[in-house]
Amino acid sequence: MVETLNELSQLRDTRFGRPRPRHGLKLLYWFANECISFDEDNNMLSGCDPAEGDFGFHHFNNRCYGNKLLDEEDFPYYVVGNLNSPGVEELPDYISEDEYTDEHDSNTDRIIVSLDEEWFHEVYVTQHPARSNNYDPHATYRISRGLLMIIRRMSLEDFLEKMGYYTHTQPVRPQTSDTLHKSNEDYEQGRAMSMAGVPNPAPGDQLSCKIQLQP
Repeated sequence: MVETLNELSQLRDTRFGRPRPRHGLKLLYWFANECISFDEDNNMLSGCDPAEGDFGFHHFNNRCYGNKLLDEEDFPYYVVGNLNSPGVEELPDYISEDEYTDEHDSNTDRIIVSLDEEWFHEVYVTQHPARSNNYDPHATYRISRGLLMIIRRMSLEDFLEKMGYYTHTQPVRPQTSDTLHKSNEDYEQGRAMSMAGVPNPAPGDQLSCKIQLQP
């Protein structure tokens, strides 16, 4: 059973499209804003033609390690997101503006849709790891209509910011006798500075910190 994501927090928790330079979040933003629209009954109308290969869409046969990745549908599946596919040059530049390499898994994100002529029935996000012939069933999620509507109301920068796209957490270095001694020295120095009225070091000077990368 594929989990359905209804809120931004749920999407963020999956870590889909992160960290930078992965392109999945930008791809999803483009899809929600440029490739679909909603009618009065909240049906998802297609603003592109996956069957004709628009934007690099191509047919997806719904197979993963010999099993079905998604539920059986009466409509064909199509996938988009491979930055090496024909037609991908039609995508906005912001999707592929960051240099991508296999090392960073930056070409791993995909969107899969089921299409019934002029409207989309279901929308999924998933991953296709480099040097693999299969999609990752543990990183595959259904995107609800409600979540797509939420994304449509946001700017790209606000969406990426809320998803933590520009935030990278550095690992904490293992504590050794030397680092413990240094930590004690830093503590005593900081205590003395505090008593003297000198401001403490900024959070960015700590061993474990969050760095805000610029887009």
